[in-house]
Amino acid sequence: MKIDLTPHKVNDMTAKTVDVISTSSVTADASPIVLNKTDMLRLRFIPTLVSNEKEPHKSVSGKILFEKKRKNEDSFPSDDTNATDKISRGSVKVGDWMELKFDTSETYALYTGLKQLYELYENMGEIPYGPATYTRVDSSLKQFLSIIQNDPSAARLIGDEANYELVKILLRLITQTDSRESLKKSLSELQNDNLQHLSSSLNIEKLKRVETLMKDNLENEDEEFWQSEVFKENQWVLSQIFACPCTIFADKAYVGGKSITNRGGNVCDFIYQNKLSQNVALIEIKTPCTEIIGNSYRGTFSFSYELSGAVNQVLNYRDNFTKNYYSLCKNGDDTFELLTPKCIVVIGKISTLTTEQIAAFENYRNSLNNIDIITFDELSDRISDLIAILSDKNISDSQNEQECDDELPF
Repeated sequence: MKIDLTPHKVNDMTAKTVDVISTSSVTADASPIVLNKTDMLRLRFIPTLVSNEKEPHKSVSGKILFEKKRKNEDSFPSDDTNATDKISRGSVKVGDWMELKFDTSETYALYTGLKQLYELYENMGEIPYGPATYTRVDSSLKQFLSIIQNDPSAARLIGDEANYELVKILLRLITQTDSRESLKKSLSELQNDNLQHLSSSLNIEKLKRVETLMKDNLENEDEEFWQSEVFKENQWVLSQIFACPCTIFADKAYVGGKSITNRGGNVCDFIYQNKLSQNVALIEIKTPCTEIIGNSYRGTFSFSYELSGAVNQVLNYRDNFTKNYYSLCKNGDDTFELLTPKCIVVIGKISTLTTEQIAAFENYRNSLNNIDIITFDELSDRISDLIAILSDKNISDSQNEQECDDELPF
């Protein structure tokens, strides 16, 4: 037996969420309440939220749908939009009668589902436009939210160091997969100042994690680790080298150099691209443990085999890249420019050098044309400086807010 039903495009009500889709300015379809379901039968209440001006407390109408299918069928009859065999209350003739009997579990499921829908509509206040998903909040969390919304001083307690564990739990809960849509909605409703503070805090935390990752691995001589787990996963780190907005264009990129016999070929560690001009830069990555300085030479120093090799290697990349520009553009999907491309070498640690060695190193790298050499600890320090700038700004903003709050007459 089937009860007349208009097809719905909402998911069944779950323990945590309710989908609502407006069908007019005063009605909206809500997630079906599943009363019973097996492989071959399904019993559901299909609710409609109603903006009932005459009797506002009567805000839910709906239909009962009981249907059966064969065991080898994939879907229930109501899932087929072309199905026409329906039995409705209006099809009962004079002298006929129709019975739907509910057991205690089904009745309780209907009761709890309707109770939640009435509470939902009361909190909504009006029918939303378009689709929306609502997440249930338990009573203790509602009470907590009510306290911090009505008492700003209570909200500041969250920022107390003693309550950091609570903050971690709250953040973990609201960033779970099944809460993301609600999180997006909450973020969209934040005031600009609140969103700015939250964004700054998150950015500082990401910076600190990468700073720690780099500083903890300054003795790590695994080149693949630095290329994959540090710079590829956190491409903004290398962008700190540039004075313009840049991002990864390619990693392990072929830049030409093959002979007529298809031998050879050069693969650059990273190619970064200026997002505005489309020009690219070639980056060669060594490790923090790579030596920079060679032997002493007449009051100064020569440079290591590895540093000289890295510089010549990236120059060779640039030469082949320039010569093969048109063929690489023709055979590739992405557009780029080669306008006197800059070459970058990331190598070694400047902190391991003596004062005399640093002087020789500075003279050498500053004399190079369109080639930048930066050490791993210098790059790490740039991140530390960025953290300090953002942290100082956050402290300054918080102090200004506190001063404003102190002036309020309540």
